[in-house]
Amino acid sequence: MLRTAATLATLLTALAVPAQDTSAYCRFCVTHGKVACPKHGKMMEKERGPGILNCSVAAECKACGGALEVDCKQCVDQKVEAELARRQQLAKEWLQQRRTAVDALTKNEPYAHLQTTHYELSVTLKPATIGRERFDQHQRLHMYGERLEALRDLFLATFEIPDTDLPDRMTVVMSEDAKDHNIVAPRLTGLGTANSIGLKLLGPEYIYAMWVDKRGVPDDEALHRNIVHNVAHLLLTQMKPQQFLGNHGHGWIDEGVAHWLEDKAVGKCTNFCFEEVLLQQPASFKGGKWRQAVRKFVDDGKAIDFAVLATKNTDQLTFVEHTFAFAYVDFLLTKFGGAKFRDLLRLVKADKPTREVLQQVYGLNPLTIDAPFLAWVKENYSPLLER
Repeated sequence: MLRTAATLATLLTALAVPAQDTSAYCRFCVTHGKVACPKHGKMMEKERGPGILNCSVAAECKACGGALEVDCKQCVDQKVEAELARRQQLAKEWLQQRRTAVDALTKNEPYAHLQTTHYELSVTLKPATIGRERFDQHQRLHMYGERLEALRDLFLATFEIPDTDLPDRMTVVMSEDAKDHNIVAPRLTGLGTANSIGLKLLGPEYIYAMWVDKRGVPDDEALHRNIVHNVAHLLLTQMKPQQFLGNHGHGWIDEGVAHWLEDKAVGKCTNFCFEEVLLQQPASFKGGKWRQAVRKFVDDGKAIDFAVLATKNTDQLTFVEHTFAFAYVDFLLTKFGGAKFRDLLRLVKADKPTREVLQQVYGLNPLTIDAPFLAWVKENYSPLLER
């Protein structure tokens, strides 16, 4: 009888002990105390992709609140639960900040937002067929997040600069509706007026806001080129020492680099940064394939002298001068490498005269550079139209 009473007392004592963390014994979550949120399907890979910090679609998930994981219902792990709650709160605060900064300006359909390692991206892009696949807004949001990070990586690799030379985050806003753009872009950048196509703030904050004008941006490939070209200006200006070169007589560098990166990433040059130039003739100058066009100008004796090109600001360049800005950058990068062009950039940003910079970096000057450039064009640019 005494043994039975003692056993019963022991059992009752055990039942009275508060629940302990048992995740170490849980087969359901394999001891993690949490499992992947089941609501994200194929997009989970994108949400967990490298460099993705926050996504508005994920943050609004009723199951995980942006944490991308949920508490295991088969066990208790208070530390894991606290960490999930912390991540949900951070996602909530981030999304509220983006809603206040962007969406509240238009009070229209909300933007989709993405935070990557180096960008804040906001879009109202409509679903689109790209190739043979249909992409919804959420998928396009992540696509452009990846493209922006890839452009930054390309910039760093091309000019052989350390990550610390691009210290600041950037904001990119892509609006499908011109009305939204005409409200959001001037408010974010402090520049421009209604009916602009795209506006850039080139420091101390770095912002590009645009709208998808079908006349110049008819499809996703054109949109990709637009983003590459214009964000390239932000990257070039942000690169230490930080300075916008386009109004310091270095329009050939400002536009040439942007055109070169546009061509490198997407294969065509179709973007020009000043609407005054766009009014002169169709923006798809020479079909965006400029090597053949430059070769023809050279063969016809109509090449632009570097000494003329190297004195103009960005807003003073003609269409033909844009093509030669691209070609001179292509020549210097291809023949001499990115490190030397990096040195050129650093020196001109430090306000060194172009003639001194060319001599110091390349052993050339504005009068002697033309001959090797023309010879290189004839050797490397086919007179036949690129396919």
